[in-house]
Amino acid sequence: MCHSVLYWRGWTFNIVLMRFLWVEPLPHDTPKPPGYTRFVCVSDTHSRTDGMQMPYGDVLVHAGDFTELGLPSEVKKFNDWLGTLPYEIKIVIAGNHELTFDQEFMADLIKQDFYYFPSASKLKPENYENVQSLLTNCIYLQDSEVTVRGFRIYGSPWQPWYYGWGFNLPRGQALLDKWNQIPDSTDILVTHCPPLGFLDWVPRKMQRVGCVELLNTVQRRVQPKLHVFGHIHEGYGVMTDGVTTFINASACTVNFQPMNPPIVFDLPTPRST
Repeated sequence: MCHSVLYWRGWTFNIVLMRFLWVEPLPHDTPKPPGYTRFVCVSDTHSRTDGMQMPYGDVLVHAGDFTELGLPSEVKKFNDWLGTLPYEIKIVIAGNHELTFDQEFMADLIKQDFYYFPSASKLKPENYENVQSLLTNCIYLQDSEVTVRGFRIYGSPWQPWYYGWGFNLPRGQALLDKWNQIPDSTDILVTHCPPLGFLDWVPRKMQRVGCVELLNTVQRRVQPKLHVFGHIHEGYGVMTDGVTTFINASACTVNFQPMNPPIVFDLPTPRST
């Protein structure tokens, strides 16, 4: 491990550089070792779950963008799909496409003269104020945590500004304030956006779009066993820095085709459970 300085878009950051490796996803038919919990990770399904083949596992983790615009009808459809899945526990966070889950975003949207998202901006507040309550078949996390099977899991939907969608924050202190809420002892971190440098490359823009504040939080302080995210469809895959395994579980390709299979990962179940 060594420290270095990163120069990025005019910003200067001291970051921890660690040796990182690509990891081949675990084949779905791999037997689960005794005493382990199998996590099935998926993200960015964008209301395209029809026909998706979901592998065996104990805990489903969905890292956001399960709808196109967060319309109540889309949320209900997603919740119905969750209800058909046999996983013992299902963890879900929102992403930038879940517009109605970001109340401040919606409040600004309906005031605009030019509607960027017509079907969402025409919603009445009473139709989306309690949209989270439509998710009856999972545990929804938003800057919150839950302990399941002895694993402490924390979920957060925020990201660096991205084309005027939901849950955007400016880079710097605003995002760091969100990441500072992540407990030190988190075992599994679920965010919608990736950390800078891990599965965040956007070829058509020739740049990395991950969050450097999230990178520093993960590598320097939290050091979770597993960090699951999505958002950048082109970044689908698995990497490790030797401490944390990073999973970009985007189901959809850059063309919004649900071609990427869920990623499974086994962790030894804490003995206390």
